[in-house]
Amino acid sequence: MRNLLRRSALVVLPVVAVSLLSAGTGSAEPLNCVNGQFWDPITNTCQTPRPAGDCAPGQYWNALSNVCRPLGQL
Repeated sequence: MRNLLRRSALVVLPVVAVSLLSAGTGSAEPLNCVNGQFWDPITNTCQTPRPAGDCAPGQYWNALSNVCRPLGQL
């Protein structure tokens, strides 16, 4: 039983160390958007806000998809 625990520790510890050390390299920081632009994580770019359309009552303007959506939906 002790051998099994030692062997599993030898396998698990390097994996945990690599995971912790590489966690910071996978995160992305948004660009510094200028002139009223906003960060769009889907396209990974700065986007210029589009003018809001005339949405019907009970709807809101979704700037990312550029359409009116019913309240409560994304």
